[in-house]
Amino acid sequence: MNWSDVGGWIKSNAGSGTALIGSLLTGNVPGAVAAGISLVSGATGTDDPTKAFQELTTNPETMVKLRELAFKEQDSIRHHIQEMKRIELEDEQAQHRTTQETIQAGDRAEDVFVRRTRPGQSWISLFAALAYVFVVEVPDVMILGALLTLPWAYAGLRQIGKGVESVTNRVKGGKR
Repeated sequence: MNWSDVGGWIKSNAGSGTALIGSLLTGNVPGAVAAGISLVSGATGTDDPTKAFQELTTNPETMVKLRELAFKEQDSIRHHIQEMKRIELEDEQAQHRTTQETIQAGDRAEDVFVRRTRPGQSWISLFAALAYVFVVEVPDVMILGALLTLPWAYAGLRQIGKGVESVTNRVKGGKR
């Protein structure tokens, strides 16, 4: 068992204020995770995640202590969660910026092959999708989607997959 497991349990089984401590433990910012471990250790009397989990699940007084600590440290907890979200958003922005710079570098390339490969692939894939629709009696949506992936990406619809992924994760009970 690790601290992330303890944090997941706390988020699922504790009240709203205490659930914030679970968010700290399941985050990826070392300072926030350390703050969460400190709070749980203060309530349970141990810094071992397995023993802390046993204490939380078997001793109701431990959860009361954890709630009291969460109430006392509420501002600090919220600051750590804000910091985790800020870092996550900055990471997403950096990924987007890198993707855009790569695409723009290809579009400005002096080599004709490099400059025309992406649009050429998109046009070929679009024509293949159109041919598929007109040749097959009942087109398979998965095949049609695969054929239209390159034209959609070239047209700027790259973010659709992230929206679908987000909805899928919420349905499955995941993050994001």
